Amino acid sequence: MSAAGRKPKRGGMLSRWWAPADILLVLAVIGLSAFLIMQSVASAGDDFDLEVSISVNGQEVLVFPLQEGRRELVIDGFQGKSYVEIVDGRVHMIDSACPDKLCVHMGWKSHSGESIICLPNRVVIEVRSREGGPDVINQ
Repeated sequence: MSAAGRKPKRGGMLSRWWAPADILLVLAVIGLSAFLIMQSVASAGDDFDLEVSISVNGQEVLVFPLQEGRRELVIDGFQGKSYVEIVDGRVHMIDSACPDKLCVHMGWKSHSGESIICLPNRVVIEVRSREGGPDVINQ
């Protein structure tokens, strides 16, 4: 029988590259991804009961609800004053007495488990849940 008279194999490229175990693996990855996305969406609304904890040199000095309008706080740190602002469920460091100002550039924090740390001034600002929710959220 000549090459012109042969019938081509059904499935061709797909059957050579995809074994049944490969298809199961792809379906498992898609299912796991969908589950993780649904968990993330479901927990996105849990940030309504948050508070801001401010510690200096390891001692908690202030605790405020995160959802309370607007506040500006002055914290006496190890090297001087740190200025903190709480606005509409978010917190950030406005200014600090530290020389490098890394804490000021850490930006706004609004989710449980996020923090702003000023090592030279020994000031730590933590956003946490009032009800013992998750300690850390990976994003």
